[in-house]
Amino acid sequence: MSKPTIVLVPGAWHKPEIYAPVAASLSKHGYPTVSLPLASAGASPPHQDFDGDVSTIRDCLTELVSKDKEVVLVVHSYTGLPGGEAPKGLGKKEREAKGLKGGVIRYVVINGFATPAGFRPAAKGDYSQMPEWMKLDLENDVVNVSAEDAKKIFYNDISSERGDELAAQLVPQSLGVYSSTATYAAWQDIPSTFLVGDTDQSSFSPMVVDMMIKGAQMVEPTAFDVIEHCKEGGHCLMISYPEWTAEALRRAAGEKF
Repeated sequence: MSKPTIVLVPGAWHKPEIYAPVAASLSKHGYPTVSLPLASAGASPPHQDFDGDVSTIRDCLTELVSKDKEVVLVVHSYTGLPGGEAPKGLGKKEREAKGLKGGVIRYVVINGFATPAGFRPAAKGDYSQMPEWMKLDLENDVVNVSAEDAKKIFYNDISSERGDELAAQLVPQSLGVYSSTATYAAWQDIPSTFLVGDTDQSSFSPMVVDMMIKGAQMVEPTAFDVIEHCKEGGHCLMISYPEWTAEALRRAAGEKF
């Protein structure tokens, strides 16, 4: 029996190449992977909402499940917002109920949004609650992160030299996505896993993550039935702890070890 396909989607500002070491490890263990670019990152013109991100993820999932594939969807940081929206109706249980094969068997959030339908990060034009390190460029409708801040916020658990390399690869993030309102939460219908970096310096600190998970479980008690902590890990676990991340994703795909 073929193994599930693992779809990997980066968070804001990042390119899909950040998953390369994780994908290589998964491949060694027989897992097909798809590393999707985030449509709103580096977009020209910038996106005014998260619809482009949602459709990119959903189109990928739809293509896979239409071929009867089982899929694990992995999202990071901001992408928990469009990633939570995209799998609506594509869960394995939902498809089985219609007599269809394939489907999303597990939804995995890495240090990211796990919020309910109706959630919106910011009202249009009101960015007062955004953290100081998210530098608004209102003239160009994007948000940037300085190299210095990126090293502190995203890459605190790797060497300064590697942090410099990664910070240089960041792209402007479309500002409009943060004013999008979720209409669905994948964790309501699809088994879900949360991977927590205990030293995360971003907005997704362990305390915030715990609040989100408890909030999700108030809506759906079975949400995030698996929570794995990387004790030394920061925000980008796929970069700093690729083997740990790959092993967690293998478990998410149903492997026992």
